[in-house]
Amino acid sequence: MNKILRRSFCVTALLASCVATAVTIPYLAPRSQGINGARELVGWQSQINKWDMCCMYGSFSITPEYTRTFKPNRITEALFGDALVANTSSCCPTKCDPCCDDRHDNDCGCNTILIQGTKVADRNAKALMAENFYLPSDYSSQITLKPRVENFLVDLNYYQGLDEWVEGMYFRIHTPITWTRWDLNYCEKIVDAGTEPMDPGYFNNTYTSTTGSAFATGVYGLDRESLLTSFQQYANEGKSIADANGITYNPLERARWNSCSMSKTRLAEITAAWGWNFVRRENFLFGLNIRAAAPTGTRPNGNYIFEPMVGNGKHWELGGGMNMWWTWWRSCDEDRDFTMYLDAYATHMFKTHQCRTFDLCGKPLSRYMLAMKFATPAQELGAGATAAEAVAPTYQFANEFTPVANLTTIPVDVSYAAQGEVILKFAYTHCNFQFDFGYDFWGRTCAKICKSCDCCDNQFVDNVWGLKGDAFVYGFAGTIQPATIASKGTPLSATQSKATIFGGTNNYATPATWNQNPGIDNPALAWNGTAVDSLQLYTHRIGATEGGLAEWLPVNTSLQSVLLTQADLDIDAARTKAYSNKVFAHFGYTWKECECWTPYLGIGGEAEFGARTKCCTDDCKTSCNTTCKTSCNTTCNTSCHNGDNTNCAKFALSQWGIWLKGGVSFN
Repeated sequence: MNKILRRSFCVTALLASCVATAVTIPYLAPRSQGINGARELVGWQSQINKWDMCCMYGSFSITPEYTRTFKPNRITEALFGDALVANTSSCCPTKCDPCCDDRHDNDCGCNTILIQGTKVADRNAKALMAENFYLPSDYSSQITLKPRVENFLVDLNYYQGLDEWVEGMYFRIHTPITWTRWDLNYCEKIVDAGTEPMDPGYFNNTYTSTTGSAFATGVYGLDRESLLTSFQQYANEGKSIADANGITYNPLERARWNSCSMSKTRLAEITAAWGWNFVRRENFLFGLNIRAAAPTGTRPNGNYIFEPMVGNGKHWELGGGMNMWWTWWRSCDEDRDFTMYLDAYATHMFKTHQCRTFDLCGKPLSRYMLAMKFATPAQELGAGATAAEAVAPTYQFANEFTPVANLTTIPVDVSYAAQGEVILKFAYTHCNFQFDFGYDFWGRTCAKICKSCDCCDNQFVDNVWGLKGDAFVYGFAGTIQPATIASKGTPLSATQSKATIFGGTNNYATPATWNQNPGIDNPALAWNGTAVDSLQLYTHRIGATEGGLAEWLPVNTSLQSVLLTQADLDIDAARTKAYSNKVFAHFGYTWKECECWTPYLGIGGEAEFGARTKCCTDDCKTSCNTTCKTSCNTTCNTSCHNGDNTNCAKFALSQWGIWLKGGVSFN
């Protein structure tokens, strides 16, 4: 009874923490279009693996197939996890709603991503902070998604019986010519485009005033026209704030969102097997084989969050398998029979080179946060309770912003201990007609990911970048008596290592002190130097006044800054395993009256149901904890994240398909 109670309590706790710890997978590694034992096995079973041959024989088949994913919400949940909120309002309040096209119609109650600025009234705690995307602080929009993957392929399959050399020996090879189309199908509905300019010091080192005075009530920093007008401009179009006053605002270059479908056409991989059916009877056959695959598909490059993939990700494969059939019943005239077929194999997927985008440890979707570049030594900047006590921070903002994804898309080496498939099929034959139906299980173990030590331009460099969050990054030197504010700001050393994609740590809920950087790392008052007569640095929050004048408050800077290192890369979150369950059926006809050349033709279909990690875990494991694990290593020599099951999410696409299989056999 105590065990049951403990387990019940654990399950309850896990369900309660789903929102906070939902799995977010930065890269969905699909099942290769060339891995489909069901499609390979159906339709030609009477033409291959024959038991009574003593000469060469063979068969060649062509199988066009179309597949499409279903259950798009599962893909959305895997990609965006914590960011999804339930849209309880009507998705189509008006006919002019841009989200009410044929892709998003009838999605009332669907999952939605909110983009909201820091100053949006009643801001949703799960909204992505708009300022991360160079949008105004009062911007608000809703994003709905319906991801879809479509494939059209032509599978070329050849079987050669080698009984003339060794009875029961055979060779088979196949490769599918594959066209794939991936569509994120996202739609942004702008609720409020925002009119607010940025506060002085938040994004730039100057301010604007209608009177030219820093104390005019309308003083502001970066104007609204300089900011982006939609999330799509940031996520898809590669736009950013125009560089000005020596400040660089880099656009999103990696993990972008494709607003239109993207397609690729390649050979998935070339798979071959050499086998021997050493047990051959009239009603039973059993054999073993060696199996290998040569990669000919595409390789992940990290440019898009939902990039089209053909094949197995450029892995070489080697393994083995078995095949058997067992005729349970045959009619006296041998025109009818009922036979069971079982094929199974497992291969090792060898290490290959890929580019992947990673989040930061414990921060889902942090790849879309803003990072700031830092340099040393600090110039004209001090931190301390008084000017006399001020010391120079080690690092100082170097006037450059960039999305985290641009930094965390790095070369890695990826391998899988094993990938395997089991196909159980039953076939009923009546004269020239045959009907197949069966079950297919496919699985792949957890990925092993190692940071590559290859020299290249996109290696992650330690202690150069820090998270911005909602920190003010410039302070303006000033005095109280007389009241003066410098026209150009001084770069600070402020970082917010505890910020997330949902918000910073300055806490705009208490706006009176928000612009003083109360939530930055290791806060200390900022000065424009370390001399006794150094001036204090100030910032202004738009709308804050005192005595009818714009109010400027002393600002904090970090002493010291907390900068990003390789240990912050959450490679664990990218380690996925996968398995799926499939049912399939096929109906065909074989022209058995043809002696030397035997044509066959049939039609079939399949429905595959991919498994996924529910909530944060399926059982009472410590993997629910999203804090940085000790497995976030720092050097290339110790940066391999092993393919065990600890903290390894599972995900596979659910899809249906229909095929037409035809071919010819020869003796």
